[in-house]
Amino acid sequence: MSARQDELAFMPLIVARDAIAIGDLCPLNYVDYLLARIGGLDQSIHSFVACDADRARERARHLRDQRKRSNGHSSIGRLFGIPYAVKDIIDVRGYPTTAQSRIMPAVPASTNAAVIERLDASGGVCLGKLTLYEFAVGGSPEFDLPWPAARNPWNLNYMAGSSSSGSGAALSAGLVPLTIGTDTGGSIRSPSMMNGVVGLKPTHGSIDMSGVFPLAPSMDTVGPMARSVADVFEAFAAMTNTEATNEKLRFLEKFSLGVVRHFHETDLTCDVSVSNAIEKCVDAANSAGWNINDVNLPPLRSFDSAGRVTMISEAFTIHKPWLSEKLDLYGVNAAEFLMSGAFISAEEYLRAQNVRRRLRQQVDEALEQHDALLTTVSTLPPCRIDDPNAMQRLAAAATRIPANVTGHPGVAIPTGLSSDGLPVGVQLIGRKHDERKLLRMAADMEEMLGFTSKYPYPNVKPLT
Repeated sequence: MSARQDELAFMPLIVARDAIAIGDLCPLNYVDYLLARIGGLDQSIHSFVACDADRARERARHLRDQRKRSNGHSSIGRLFGIPYAVKDIIDVRGYPTTAQSRIMPAVPASTNAAVIERLDASGGVCLGKLTLYEFAVGGSPEFDLPWPAARNPWNLNYMAGSSSSGSGAALSAGLVPLTIGTDTGGSIRSPSMMNGVVGLKPTHGSIDMSGVFPLAPSMDTVGPMARSVADVFEAFAAMTNTEATNEKLRFLEKFSLGVVRHFHETDLTCDVSVSNAIEKCVDAANSAGWNINDVNLPPLRSFDSAGRVTMISEAFTIHKPWLSEKLDLYGVNAAEFLMSGAFISAEEYLRAQNVRRRLRQQVDEALEQHDALLTTVSTLPPCRIDDPNAMQRLAAAATRIPANVTGHPGVAIPTGLSSDGLPVGVQLIGRKHDERKLLRMAADMEEMLGFTSKYPYPNVKPLT
């Protein structure tokens, strides 16, 4: 292994993949290094629910031997030898799917989710399952669930984002180069912003959701998270079985960007670090010659209302049998959220779907004039995990649900740090099924902002 040990923790996915391909990095050595790092650091971060080291080593050893037999001449998958970990609401054969809940039986899954099949077919190495909110809805599970909440590696006293929290924390701690989360109301983009990583919520329906425990099927998505847009691009291509291996991520072209200011300027109260992040992006795009226009969408409350009614109603339908028989096994936050669905009528649900259709059309019309829309991810930066009032304010500051309500793809990228030294960021919302252009725009923005060069990832210390 020619790569220095201290470089491996934050080595870009594409760099590691290419090093493995030419024999400069051994998949087994790479996995061993990350497993040791997980063992030393995750007792402080709590990003993993389960990690099967023997299984990961066996898979890495198989890939190492496969490459040796091929003598470097056969083509390899986009993720050959790349370790990844998944939110524990996604089935991985041999691991129980806990959903961070006492409700779920401790029985190993007999099959992989469709997305895991794609990752493994591309050469990925699963390291384990990651922390989440209970059934992806339960709020901070710090004192209420069988596993502790994931902590933000930038400051362990702070939260790591919403439901896919372990997926974001594991990345920013350098425990794994790729994670897979789910996003029904922003749960990929929230931990991406709050941990200073990149997360893609794909177009609704573009990735097979079989083997992923549902929350609200008409809004659920599964997507990749990594430390750069280029890495997310590679993972998304593997997840969608894209074989265009020579496709370039970045192109020299001028994009048209619509800026949705009213979400953070009038619809919600906004922290100055977040409003500055938007302006930083606008300034960078202007300097690059992009066409910039302000765009007015319907008020954020219209998206929130339609999304909340849809999510609660569909989630209640899924959980109704357990709520009747095992209510006491749910955490407090999840139980309150799910039980509220009992009070939503069929008329309210259908009305919300009509609103969603109108909102979808209005976002489509805005995207006819622009390649993407720029918005905040949250109007507040991460807060302390032990402050329930701050957690409630942060939950109310989310601006992520519009993309779930309408089904459009959205990508979150980091832009800088708050006054407390925690990451903040923005999101770009793109046209349906055009994730590649969306990611090209995000890659340009990422390069212009230079987050990772200005703000190195935190040096997390193990507990002593």
